[in-house]
Amino acid sequence: MAKTIAQYEYLDRDKLMKGVVEWIVKESPLLKKLPQVTVKGNSYKYNVELTLPTVAWVSVGDPIAENTGTVAQRTADIYQLIGDSDTDKFAIATNSEQDPEQTDIEEKAKAMAHEWELTAIMGQTTTASDAKEFKGLMRLIAEFESESTTDLDGVNNSQVIPGHATSAALTMAMMDELIDAVKPGKPDLLLMSKRMRRKVTSLQRASGSGVQMVDSKDFGMMMPTYDSIPMMVSEWVPDNLPDSSSSVLTIATYDQATVRASANDNSIIFALKLGDRDVAGLHAGQMKHEVIDPVEGYNVRRNRFIWYCGLAAFKKFSAACLINVLDTAL
Repeated sequence: MAKTIAQYEYLDRDKLMKGVVEWIVKESPLLKKLPQVTVKGNSYKYNVELTLPTVAWVSVGDPIAENTGTVAQRTADIYQLIGDSDTDKFAIATNSEQDPEQTDIEEKAKAMAHEWELTAIMGQTTTASDAKEFKGLMRLIAEFESESTTDLDGVNNSQVIPGHATSAALTMAMMDELIDAVKPGKPDLLLMSKRMRRKVTSLQRASGSGVQMVDSKDFGMMMPTYDSIPMMVSEWVPDNLPDSSSSVLTIATYDQATVRASANDNSIIFALKLGDRDVAGLHAGQMKHEVIDPVEGYNVRRNRFIWYCGLAAFKKFSAACLINVLDTAL
């Protein structure tokens, strides 16, 4: 079983690096739970399981029909996430109350966590798409339809669940349909925005089922659940997605800076099964820490953090998303 980034932290002898990993995990709970598959080289080819083979009942003497399941090959590249943090040596020498270098490092770790999680959701899609970043969940789920697909098609992609052809208020029935799209078993987590978590919890209260808070050993904190599945919040799940057209959400032209208003007030909720054969992170080794001192031309101490990383969904039914939903409150 692949380790998570938090588990790699226990093996790291660099105390500073352990601290950085702790800060990153704190800022991105998804990283704390996500398994990390080690990749040798700068890309990883894998087969996405699309359909299962079938079997049949036969009588004596009947021919036996042969068939296999269908798979589609995908390639996930490894990308470089790098950040430098320069701390002035004068500030280090003259500050007796605080550690300015540690403060700078914490801020850099936070920035790396935020950039990774934003990419994990919307990487290589939207108008801010960057070919230097890995594909996020939106793009990976879109490609369950075909490798060239760049929209979330609720008609031709079984892993895209449209709450409505264009837009509608979230219901518990929609949540149940989303959960059923991940199989076998239940998803390991539901990933959503704070706005949609408030909507889900209000629906549970209104139904009389209440909101269960569980002390999850995996996450190390009290978390609300839906149908016993932890609900995880990300600051980077958008609430300003456009209305769909006939259950098809165009994400390639979505502008992250769009002001939330009518016709741009939808969100998306992900259901994920995590594992080294389901949804997993990819990396070419652990995150690295380098100290550059001296830095030519500057009186600073430079801390550089490097992570060669990516993301993959190995099975079609390990991830799904619910689109065209909102909380009706603007």
